[in-house]
This record gives sequence, C-alpha cells and structure tokens, in this order.
Amino acid sequence: MAGMDTEIPRRDEMEERAAHGHPVSQAEASHIASEESDLTGRAPIKGGVAATAQSVHDRQQNYVETAGDVARKPAEEITKEDAAKVQKAEARAMGGQPGKGSISANIQSVADRNEQRE
Repeated sequence: MAGMDTEIPRRDEMEERAAHGHPVSQAEASHIASEESDLTGRAPIKGGVAATAQSVHDRQQNYVETAGDVARKPAEEITKEDAAKVQKAEARAMGGQPGKGSISANIQSVADRNEQRE
C-alpha cells in the first residue's frame, strides 16, 4: 500500500499506540497481516503482530460504536449503565482505565447529574 511502512511494528508498539489513542485502521491491520504472511510464508501467526493489530482495531471500533450510541441519546436520558458501558469499551480500547477528562469520565458526570435530578 502506498505510504505505508514496510517494516512491521512490534506487538508492544501496537498496544502502546492504542494506549495513546492512535487509531489502527482496517487497512493498516490488513497490510500488517499481508506483510507478516509474506515474511513467514504462511497465514498470520496466532498472537502475532497482525492478530494484535486486528484486535486493537476491533476494540477501537467497539468503543467508537458504544460511545456513539450513548452520545446520540438525549443528555437527560444518559444513565450510569450507559456510562459503565462506555467506560468498559474505552478501557479495552486504550488498554487501561481511562482517567479524568476522558469521554467515559464526562459521560459518567452527565449520568451522575441525571441521577441527582431524580
């Protein structure tokens, strides 16, 4: 693919990118799988870089979809359950618990305010 590095990143580099919020596209995950297959002469390695890249991509997509579903709700209808779903998806996508100022923290704040209004 034009513009893509031919050097395959290490697994820890893929996880570090995820932890810093850098997206992994499906095209990038597929490119890494192709490169890994070319190097090994067989299908991508179970638990290898290509599998890690695909996993990171899938976790990021799940997070985007989960957060998007909640974001489309009227703010006054956001619940603690919604906040927990987003927090779980964000933690999986980033490889650790999201901190202050994260999207899930902001959604949690909205849910807390809504609960106080009841």
